[in-house]
Parts: sequence; C-alpha cells; structure tokens
Amino acid sequence: MPADLTMSTVQYAVAGAAIASATLAIVAYRDYSAYCALGDHGLPANFSGWCTQLKFTRNSRKDTTVPAPYDLAAAAAAAGPRSTESFLLPAGGSLPPRDGARPRIPGFTAPQRQVTDTASPAMKARMYAHLEALTKANAKLLQYELSTLEGPVPALQLHKDQAAARPKHLHRTRGELAHIHPPDGSTHLVLSLADSRRIIETGWGQRHRLSGTMLGWGYTLFYAPRNEDEFQLWKSVVAAAAKYACADLGQVQLV
Repeated sequence: MPADLTMSTVQYAVAGAAIASATLAIVAYRDYSAYCALGDHGLPANFSGWCTQLKFTRNSRKDTTVPAPYDLAAAAAAAGPRSTESFLLPAGGSLPPRDGARPRIPGFTAPQRQVTDTASPAMKARMYAHLEALTKANAKLLQYELSTLEGPVPALQLHKDQAAARPKHLHRTRGELAHIHPPDGSTHLVLSLADSRRIIETGWGQRHRLSGTMLGWGYTLFYAPRNEDEFQLWKSVVAAAAKYACADLGQVQLV
C-alpha cells in the first residue's frame, strides 16, 4: 500500500474520531448543564450527581406514560393486597382528561421535573399548606418532615410511631407517601396500582423512570396544578395516597 494512501487513511480516521469526540463532549455538556439547572434534589446538582443519575439508567424505563407495562398480579403481590383498590374519588369512576399536552419532562433518571406548565408561587404555597393541614388533622397517622428521598424538602410521611405497621408499598420510600417539588410544583406520590393507572391514562401524570425497578410501580408523578379545579383534583390525589398508606391503620380525616 502506498505510504501517502496509508497516511491519508490514518488522517481521516483521526479526524473522524476527533469530530465524534467533540460532538459527544458537546452533547454531554448540554445534558450536564440542563441537569444542574434543575437544582438540588435527592442528588447534588453537580458533576457527581449527574454521573450518579446516569448510572441509574441501567435500572430505569422510558415508558413512563404507559399505565401498566407489568404483570398486574405480580406487581400487586409486590405492593401488597390493597394495591389493586382505588382510593381516588369518585371510586371506580372516570377522571376528566387533563387539558392540553403533557408538560415537558427532561429525560433524566433523577430528578423528575416538569419544565413547562409549572405552578405559580401562590399555588405552591397553598399546596404546602394543605399537606401541613392534612398532617395536623391526622397527627397519629401522618407526619410532615424532611423528605427521605428529595433532601431538604418537606414531605408527607407515615408517622414514625407506625413504622412497625408500615405497609408493603411504603418500604422502599421508608414511609414517605408524597412530596412537592419546589421548582415546579409537581408532586411525587405513592399510589395504588389502580389509582396510578387512572392518573396516567387521563394525562394527569406519569410514572417515575425507576418505578417498577428501584421504586414501586405506584410511585407516580402528578403534574403541577394550574388552576383551582386542578388544585382540588391534586388534593383528592394526595388524599388517595394517604388513604392507601393508612388503609389498615386508621381512617384518614380529610381537610
């Protein structure tokens, strides 16, 4: 083979590798910047946190708007006997479909946040106040403490005195059943399989990418409420999560 041809081939290969590396670096930098822009959560908003959530992708799923990509019997066995019940009113009834397209959710394994259709500061204040009021009305069943999943974010949890009777579906979240995300007003809740399906099918939310792997199948994101009607629906979804958590412990007093 002529020397000039060999050199030309090597040069093309080196140039191609350089272009591919540069493209990959640009894509990675943009992805990293978008990750950091979401702020602190359960993982730090830095390079270490970004790398950690990348590692989680081996246990993640992308079909988060598919309500039931699982064997329901097997999922119910893993979540407990109450998981196929609906705690969302109207019981067994249909929910109105959410207006408009689903909000945009970046594809990170964590955090799961919406970057469109976010809640106003006033709406988020009402949401936090409701969680506090619900806790006070059920002081023996619920507590309002910092999240075990999201870091310095208040969360609705099963009361620590109920730890010995913690239902199966709350084992992976260490008793946590709901928390609001400060940047956007979306909410993670642990719902029954039946209620999670209703929420997803009507466009009000979606599963977490780790639902069904590192998290239970009922771990669901409910989109931020945009108006009074959606706030009232959000309250009913929170109530469903609380009633599901306390189904065998006591009656939840709604507020």
